[in-house]
Amino acid sequence: MTRILIIGAGAIAHHHANAARLIPGAQILSADPSEAARAKFAEAFPEARLFEAPEAMLAEAPAGQADIVVVAVPPWLHAPMAGLALAAGFHILCEKPLGRDLAEVDAILAAAARAGRMVGDCAVRFNGQPAAARVREILAAQELGRLNLARMINRTPRMRPGIEYQPVSRWFLDREKAGGGVLLDWAVYDLGMLFDVLRPVSVTVKSAWIGGVEGRDDPPEFPVEVESHAAAMLELTLPDGARLPLLYERANGVNGPALYELSVEGTKGGLSWQWLPPYGDEQTKVTRYVDLGGKVEAEVETLPMGEHPHFHHAPLLGLVRRIAGQDSVSLDEVGIRFNFATIAAIYQVAETGQSVTVNR
Repeated sequence: MTRILIIGAGAIAHHHANAARLIPGAQILSADPSEAARAKFAEAFPEARLFEAPEAMLAEAPAGQADIVVVAVPPWLHAPMAGLALAAGFHILCEKPLGRDLAEVDAILAAAARAGRMVGDCAVRFNGQPAAARVREILAAQELGRLNLARMINRTPRMRPGIEYQPVSRWFLDREKAGGGVLLDWAVYDLGMLFDVLRPVSVTVKSAWIGGVEGRDDPPEFPVEVESHAAAMLELTLPDGARLPLLYERANGVNGPALYELSVEGTKGGLSWQWLPPYGDEQTKVTRYVDLGGKVEAEVETLPMGEHPHFHHAPLLGLVRRIAGQDSVSLDEVGIRFNFATIAAIYQVAETGQSVTVNR
């Protein structure tokens, strides 16, 4: 029997518990100091065992070979709660971002290595989709020719956590608690998915910038200490040694237009694909751009999503498969660190102006 022990009983813990219900014979446990949160969790999951303190839950029984602790609490608690779970002998699945900085990530990975346990990162929520697999096939066949440029842009004028989105959670605005803003909150997904497709062996952050806006409705009693806009120019070294420039931009607070694009261009063609929900009619699309008689035409390929878990279920089910030695969207510890170190490098370059290279 696999036990899924969830530290936290809030909204994201409910998603993980729903995923746990898909694991045959799994037992669900949750710990949260909030009586109200425990009561709501118990109503949704009457089969679960509830605890007030995570220490009591972890000590309830020795860790089994496949038991997993899900760290479903805010970022400033990720490292200490992960440390508790690893010291008790459990595999861990941690909400994103894994740490507030690279030092915390390294500490978690080192603790996992000492314990001989695996670390799962919830940044893989959108990995493993059919569109991404199809793009990987097209690139492997070199149908685009020599690659010229990748572009990943996701700008939402106003959707800042702690203000327009989930305004009751003001901790999103506190750099000490959150670790960072939109870059740390979303690049873990963006680059995790894109790197799973392109498989770079190293990344050089050539230039970077982070900033924000002064919103008319910003709460004066809660100063905004985190960025709402980030942009970077990166160079990816691919497995065959080719170098691919990547223009990356992510924003949840800008005084400009909403823009969304994910594309790769080459000398013989280009493509773009859909990677974020919602997916219309449970389908996703890959668009290819081809030269037909001197005119670039778009050819759309629609792919069924097929039998797949809800994207919130993917991290836990993926880690279960990885522990069992099966193919999985769950990243290994080298991949987790490589992706996070790239984000840390963007912050560093934005601060210093000096390029940084991260090797896998």
